[in-house]
Amino acid sequence: MLLTTLANLRIPAGRLRRWSATAVGEGAPHPVGPSENERFHLEAVRAGGSGWLAVTVEIRTAAIDPDRLVAAFRAVVDHHEVLRSHFVLDVDGIPHRRLHRRGDISLRPVGTVHALDERGIRDELAEAVAGCTALSPASHLLAVVEHGDTCTVVCAFDHCYVDAHSLAVVAEDLVAAYGGEALPPAGSFLDHLVGTAVTEPGDDDPGVRGWADFLAATDHTVPEYPVDLGVTPGEFAPSRIHVAEVLTRAEADAHTESGTRRRVRTYPMLLTALAQATRDHGGPDRLPVVLPIHTRTDGDSSRSVGWCVANAPVVIDAGPVVGDDPERVLRAATVAVADALPLAAVDLTTVYGRFGHLLRKPRHDVFMVSYLDYRRFTRLPSLHARHISSDGRADDLQLWFWRDDDGISVRARFPDTAVAASLVTSVVDDLVARARAAVPAASDAAAAPV
Repeated sequence: MLLTTLANLRIPAGRLRRWSATAVGEGAPHPVGPSENERFHLEAVRAGGSGWLAVTVEIRTAAIDPDRLVAAFRAVVDHHEVLRSHFVLDVDGIPHRRLHRRGDISLRPVGTVHALDERGIRDELAEAVAGCTALSPASHLLAVVEHGDTCTVVCAFDHCYVDAHSLAVVAEDLVAAYGGEALPPAGSFLDHLVGTAVTEPGDDDPGVRGWADFLAATDHTVPEYPVDLGVTPGEFAPSRIHVAEVLTRAEADAHTESGTRRRVRTYPMLLTALAQATRDHGGPDRLPVVLPIHTRTDGDSSRSVGWCVANAPVVIDAGPVVGDDPERVLRAATVAVADALPLAAVDLTTVYGRFGHLLRKPRHDVFMVSYLDYRRFTRLPSLHARHISSDGRADDLQLWFWRDDDGISVRARFPDTAVAASLVTSVVDDLVARARAAVPAASDAAAAPV
């Protein structure tokens, strides 16, 4: 599943038709307020940021059946209740959730079916997705481009409702519903919020202590990429992305298959390669970074739609430049990540509440690196799905690694400056070279000590 942005989206010229969603009434007040992610997101959007996510899928047909497509989209919205919710602001600007019933969301055609070239398609979609906002009922977008013997379907939502995992679920559910299939059970995001609500931990909580140790090690500075990206603190630049293959399927499989014996995991290996590549370009020996961690569990919740992401802080040691066992460095990173993951149970509201008077946040964005394995989605490979993020603005580097049937790839998002473009491309090239060097030969993997 390719991760891209609208400016980089490629859909062949064709006939475009689109719909906007509408809701009956304002919905009923719901007792579950905004999650931490939703609240931060709403504040960022109100401050001028952008905040939608979209997914495209391909259906092999020369002409879409519009009634079936609309019915499929409505089935997805009915199936995942968070897609039927929105927020209203009270007189103090505090958001409160409202929820519509199943069947209350409908779609209406926008304009007429018309032929557009590739640029025209992007321009019209850009104008349409700008209206996706969680501060309005059912602001979702549905569109389709018919070209040749294939139709590309586009679904867009405010980021409040979906994360990367959610887009994969929506892609599979939409195509299943279009084909007349029953949708698999899905957990409720709103129930998930209730289930994950906990009493604020005390100072002796291991997670709070872990955050305290992390912040002490970083001089209480929220992680930022430690090499100059050409943007003065407090300023922004338009965002830019760079996408690269990191490991082929065979290379990724070889690394995973030897991982248990070597006591090395894939995500920490990638983080180590990033830390070493950063040091190669003038960065420090130790790289503080935030890891977004999805909070879904097994069972029905694995197909829930919603922003189910928490944050874990970690410092990755690049290890000595020369004269050390590379496997030892990778094993140390594996342990560091494993120790960091439980810290995601401490929400950022608690972190800011405990340490806010000490924190320094030089950037609007946070230097973060995520990893998502799409191989759990069995239908996804046949859909040629693409995850599309809003282009927006940036003042720091953020990376998303993803694994699918083709191997492991990375998308880097960074400020569009001459300094950053040159640096990030070079860092990613270095990262890729180091990741490939970390894949053991068959004989080396078999001989690795336990």
